[in-house]
Amino acid sequence: MLFLGFTDDVLDWPWRYKLVLPSIASLPLLCCYNGSTSIVVPIQLRGLLMQNHQITWFGHILGFLITIDDQANGKVVNLGMWYLIYMGLLAVFCTNAINIYAGINGLEAGQAYVVASAVLVHNLIEIYNGTESVENHLFSVMLMLPFCGVTLGLLRYNWCPAQVFVGDTFCYFSGMTFAVVGIL
Repeated sequence: MLFLGFTDDVLDWPWRYKLVLPSIASLPLLCCYNGSTSIVVPIQLRGLLMQNHQITWFGHILGFLITIDDQANGKVVNLGMWYLIYMGLLAVFCTNAINIYAGINGLEAGQAYVVASAVLVHNLIEIYNGTESVENHLFSVMLMLPFCGVTLGLLRYNWCPAQVFVGDTFCYFSGMTFAVVGIL
């Protein structure tokens, strides 16, 4: 992604490439993802899937695309391949969410620092509470701590009036860092 950001700065790629290339860059991450593809259905939507321990007509229609857990009474849905497609789209969203503010003094680095700090605080709370996926949260902390430090140092020179403009290279790097933390 660093190379894509650098070439985008130099060659000014069309927007089509900016949508496709992050998806391709996330494929190795998605191939090595071995976590759960199940999600918890919000309470307000559970009635659409199951009522009185019976799958509704809407649940039967969705059953062609996803798997509804009967034993959990519709609380858990396994998205399967759809979850991996969503994670691939997450990489596109993360890179473009940072890149959308390109050229405004301090906003790219500031946004990345705020998001990284929030991710870091969330992971530290999860580690403190002793959740079952402590290793994943430790991995996320190991990625976010240096990223926060580097971004904070960069923010000093990127603040208005900016002495350094980060360009697409930082935007794509920070977006893929957030995507890696979200996927793995």
